[in-house]
Amino acid sequence: MEKRYLTREFTLHKAGDYVQPLPEGAELLEEYAVGGAKVGIYQNLGDGYYWVTEPPMGEDDMYVYNLLMNAIYYTLPPTEEKEPIRILEERLRHAVEEMKLEIPPEQLEKIKYYVIRDVLGYGVFDVLIKDGKIEDISLAGSSKPVWVFHRDYSYLDWLTSNIAFNDEQSLESSIMLFAHKAKRHISTAFPISEGSLPERHRCALTFANEVTPFGSSLTIRKFRTDPLTLCHLVKFGSISPLMAAYWWMILENRGSTFIVGEMASGKTTLLNALASLLPPHWKIVTIEDTPELRLPHMGWKPLVARHTYSIAESKTEIRLYDLVKLSLRERAQFIIVGEIRGEEAYVFIQALATGHGGGCTFHGDSIESMVMRLTTPPINASPSFLPLISCVAISRMLRLPGKKPIRRVIELDEITGVKGPNEVASNKIFEWHVEDDKHYPLEPSAVVKSSQKLEKIATMIGLTKRQMVNELTRRTNFIEDLVSRNILEYGQVAEEIKKYYISRK
Repeated sequence: MEKRYLTREFTLHKAGDYVQPLPEGAELLEEYAVGGAKVGIYQNLGDGYYWVTEPPMGEDDMYVYNLLMNAIYYTLPPTEEKEPIRILEERLRHAVEEMKLEIPPEQLEKIKYYVIRDVLGYGVFDVLIKDGKIEDISLAGSSKPVWVFHRDYSYLDWLTSNIAFNDEQSLESSIMLFAHKAKRHISTAFPISEGSLPERHRCALTFANEVTPFGSSLTIRKFRTDPLTLCHLVKFGSISPLMAAYWWMILENRGSTFIVGEMASGKTTLLNALASLLPPHWKIVTIEDTPELRLPHMGWKPLVARHTYSIAESKTEIRLYDLVKLSLRERAQFIIVGEIRGEEAYVFIQALATGHGGGCTFHGDSIESMVMRLTTPPINASPSFLPLISCVAISRMLRLPGKKPIRRVIELDEITGVKGPNEVASNKIFEWHVEDDKHYPLEPSAVVKSSQKLEKIATMIGLTKRQMVNELTRRTNFIEDLVSRNILEYGQVAEEIKKYYISRK
């Protein structure tokens, strides 16, 4: 092929560049396709590996790749256009015809793979973003390989991938790409950034070695396009059907719940699943730093914080605190805060005092740690307000010997009073037993007997204790029936819950 002048020479970075080969004797556990690439999961001496194989590129392939990139890179419309892949493919076809290139179909396909990956996608990270089985992506610096957390191989912890960088400059370019996709700013002046990618994945970025000695870094928490539902969590054993029915009664009657747990313990997943139980005609306001929650309700109004990047713009910043205050004027039946960390907790608890239902997640490992954080700076909530929280769930990721990691709500407590400056009286309603992997109690009558919150609800809506037991039993059976019929997906569960409410009218 006759060589032509290139305005710019593009460097192609592929998976497998700059890394050592797999350890000798590594065992292949699984292999599957992600778009035009292949992924292999390997294990060797307890270590896990995520190995990406992309189409090989020879010298002629690279020349054609550069020709086409030069032809379309500066003329392609913004990616906000509808059907950007179709538009890019049309431009590629037009460029091939215009330059009268004779390219075999197989060669064109693999070059098209890289052009789409690099122009519209995430470059060398593209396979990781597109692989629906990846939960988290982490890179600690330019001298280290990318790590991934795989949903099906969580027992291996983080898997080492064959994606790496050989210099800080190329990694900085990738960090800038992620910041651009998240519509955020990052630079040496502002070397920390976090945001949400177009696919709703949450990213945390650092730039150069301003705050990270190993150089630029990133962490991506991936958003599931098919959220786990309450029925999934019951089927997995994270909660029991009776626990779900208990929560249903609490939240439908404008109670409140805090989901407390460590990172990656399933807090947001549980909160999102519980929100699907709320009446379909309610107005629900969600407040988040990074949008992760997804509700089926027509009356759902999501609010997202806005962050600024300079002192001069600080007056235009909109914090969670401001959004929680705004939500009090929304006449919403239920307010959800994705994660409470600071002063917004005080306003949120005030909202509970005014009759709103509410739910949130909170970092901690026990009800004691939650109370300590709520009653000390920077939150400084008065302990006398804490009984406004109907129930507190403690969620954990557990690693049992010889088994895959599991997520379980290990206890569900009601706050019944105040014992001291940083101490509350609580009543344990449910408890998980490791011996048989079950939540106790198993009988609705035992739950009604021990729960002060259900007793209060029964009085409020005019039910006797026996009627409350029957109502709890009815809802437990409803959830068990959905699980037994394998009705698990988001849309299916939302439709069944809507039918349930209609049938009660």
